[in-house]
Formats: sequence, C-alpha cells, structure tokens
Amino acid sequence: MKYECPHCHEKTFTPLQKALCGSYRTMGKPCPKCGRRACNGMTGIYFQSVTSIAMIIAIITIYLKATERVHSSMLIGAIILGYFVVNFIFNMFFGKLTEPIRTMR
Repeated sequence: MKYECPHCHEKTFTPLQKALCGSYRTMGKPCPKCGRRACNGMTGIYFQSVTSIAMIIAIITIYLKATERVHSSMLIGAIILGYFVVNFIFNMFFGKLTEPIRTMR
C-alpha cells in the first residue's frame, strides 16, 4: 500500500514513511520521487488532541483512585506508551499527506 505525494501526485510513500513524516509542526519528509517535503494533515493533529485529553483524564483518574502507587505508576506508563503507539498507527494508515507550513531556510 502506498500513499500519494501532495506535490507530484505519485504513490511514493509507504505507511512507515507516512507515519514518520510528522505533522505541521515539523518540516516533513522529502518525497522519494520529487524531493519536495510532505507532512500529515490536520486530521492527525485533531486525533492527537483527542487522545491527549483522554490520556490526561485517564492518568488523573488512576492517580486519584489508586490504592497501590506501584501498580498505578506502571499503568500510567502503559497509558503513555499506548498514546504514542495509537497516534503513530493513526498517522501511518489514516489521514492524508499535505504540504508542510514550515519550510527550510
């Protein structure tokens, strides 16, 4: 499965390359064919915002309700790791690539 470059409209990005392109905060990754940079669009930012809020709520709830602090810290670590994995997988398979806002100087 390949994803389309927003510049040359060729399917040149693999899912792993697409996931590593980053969001608008980054300069993106260059297209293997045309060399111009691409990044993940606004859907990735929206999804990351929703999962960030859900992660913060889950961590606060676990911290307040936990009886044993050792187990709760492991659970909080698992939630944080899951947050990064879920966002990485979302960027890998969903949304579309766009032109980055930042440019190289």
